[in-house]
Amino acid sequence: MEVLAGNNGYASQMIINKEFRDISRLGFFSVTNISSKWSEKLSQDAMNQVNLKFDVLKGVSVFGGVHYTPVTGLRPTTALMYAKVSEILVFMVSPRLIGFDEGSIIEGFAMVEYKPAINDVWRVYSRAQGLYDQTISDGRHARSYLMLRAGLSYRDLSFGLGSNWDAFGPEKITKENYGAFLSVNMFN
Repeated sequence: MEVLAGNNGYASQMIINKEFRDISRLGFFSVTNISSKWSEKLSQDAMNQVNLKFDVLKGVSVFGGVHYTPVTGLRPTTALMYAKVSEILVFMVSPRLIGFDEGSIIEGFAMVEYKPAINDVWRVYSRAQGLYDQTISDGRHARSYLMLRAGLSYRDLSFGLGSNWDAFGPEKITKENYGAFLSVNMFN
């Protein structure tokens, strides 16, 4: 779970990725993002996805579930994800389809975390995370973002400086937020 408090507002991201105990290749994957300007009483920038995932090969998973935003509503989704995870490097890339109708959106997601050790409990922490969505019917921009983080980790707690750049709709209306982040790995 991560929180960014910045010059323009608040942003949070929570990721749950757990395998079922009795069926090791089947699991649950969920992401929730919320972002709000300090002046907003009701933010329209929220996303929640809930998926079942199946590990096809080591590092390759197929997802199916639902995706919700206040703009697009609740829609079915499917995705493929490749993940390479080590103690110092995490790399993920995922194409996804949101909706199975004339308003369908194709999405590309990528993330890299680099966490080299300083000693037994401290690490440098850095992350770049990006997303690009466009409508399939006419190829128009729907949503994109870039999140950058740089700081330190102490065991399961990471903190430091962060920035979020967001763009919405075909007009690419932008929102930026720069500040401090705090994240914790609650589920090992």
